[in-house]
Amino acid sequence: MGRLPRGHRGAVTAAPARHLRAHWLLALLLLGGVVLRVLAQLAYRPALLYIDSFRYLDDLGVFYPGGINPIGYEVLLLGPLLLIGNLALVVAVQHLLGLALGVAIYVLLLRFGARRWIAALATAPVLLDAYQVQIEHNIMSDLLFQVLLLAVIFVLAWRGVPGPRTAAVAGLLLAASVLVRLVGLTLVVPAVAFVLLAAGLRPRDGWRPRLRAAGALAGVFAGVLFGYAMYHLAWTGSPALGGSTGSVVFGRTAAVADCAALGLTPEEAVVCPKEPVSARAANGIDFYIHFWHVPANTRTLPDDFDLNAAQSGMARKVLLHQPFDVLGGFVHDFLKGFAPTRTQSPGDVPLHRWQFKTEYPMYADPWYVTEWAELHGDGTLRADPGIAGFLRAYQLGGGYTPGIVLGGCLLLSAAAVLGAGRARRSGLRAVVLLPAGLAATVLATAAAMEFSWRYQLPGLVLLPLAAGLALTAITGPTRSSDSTNT
Repeated sequence: MGRLPRGHRGAVTAAPARHLRAHWLLALLLLGGVVLRVLAQLAYRPALLYIDSFRYLDDLGVFYPGGINPIGYEVLLLGPLLLIGNLALVVAVQHLLGLALGVAIYVLLLRFGARRWIAALATAPVLLDAYQVQIEHNIMSDLLFQVLLLAVIFVLAWRGVPGPRTAAVAGLLLAASVLVRLVGLTLVVPAVAFVLLAAGLRPRDGWRPRLRAAGALAGVFAGVLFGYAMYHLAWTGSPALGGSTGSVVFGRTAAVADCAALGLTPEEAVVCPKEPVSARAANGIDFYIHFWHVPANTRTLPDDFDLNAAQSGMARKVLLHQPFDVLGGFVHDFLKGFAPTRTQSPGDVPLHRWQFKTEYPMYADPWYVTEWAELHGDGTLRADPGIAGFLRAYQLGGGYTPGIVLGGCLLLSAAAVLGAGRARRSGLRAVVLLPAGLAATVLATAAAMEFSWRYQLPGLVLLPLAAGLALTAITGPTRSSDSTNT
């Protein structure tokens, strides 16, 4: 093979340097993200195993749909990676995907004319937030859920107004996100809204093409979930997307239920908490979802007792007779995610579960955890106190995205959608609405079930992206956008 002429060799070597100078802020933030993830890999080996991790691992090769979680994580990521490697490989790939999220946000913002510094700053939360790095190092479904949501935005927005085929692909990705985390079920609403509004309120080609595209998205979404519900039916005898669905609604309503005034059936009365409402806040919603019904906390239930039906029935009556009590708790928990610091109320899922520790955290009997480490590794569970201590100090010392920043991102997005500044003429309002709508919907859906700082993590991807698009819309893009959105 011949040598390149001297001038061409210089051009080849100059190109990377030129790109580095042009995108230096992203490179700096990306380097910080790489360092944090390498340190996590060195600090906890082979991976962090949380309570839910064992449910995913137990289900490998079985793929039973009747558990608390659907089986998307096992099928799409965990299972395939463990066929070729171990737990350390799984979290290494998850860390790489976390870095890819930052790069993808940057690329998408540049696509729509964002200034480079705006695009780079929008990547900082997902690249540098210690809570994001910690969840990536867990054998958990959260990172895959974030990836699927950003993929939906790419598919719908990248090439302008989406047609039926593009919308169908987005519907497939949205359905996959539901099978990874059930909280994604409501996200079809903002996705369909975007497809309908992508060409503006008065599209030149009329509403019929928009309706076809929206129908394709919703149809594929519903079709995939229907197929999964039939899979659930074949295993359990009832169609559903996950196990214990009644208890999810039950947790929020049990915290406020006035049992004596609801006209409960005998079965529903059994599951209505006996302690005064004023005493239930200390227990927390998580307690009523996962632990209230065990014999240690209540009387042993008969074998033929339909716990799910009783909880669902009680929850319906609470929603009917005490809607404002339920709404008040929901609003309080939704706004909690936008607090300046990581705070915790009595009864919340403990914040320390999502924080780095100086020792290896155990959420099950050590012999059981070691058994999984032996099956998918060398059997060694270890933490490096020095490196783990650095990560913990970084996290507790402010190495996270303040909730007030994410709240500002949401407000900025709303301003752009309403037409502030140059947004009305920017052609970007519907594009802003897509990530902002997905973020607001997923955070609201999570808050309706229960508050956990873990459930706020999708906001690290969606809200800075929405804010970057909003700021670009309000101030005007640096170049004409390829999008025809309005």
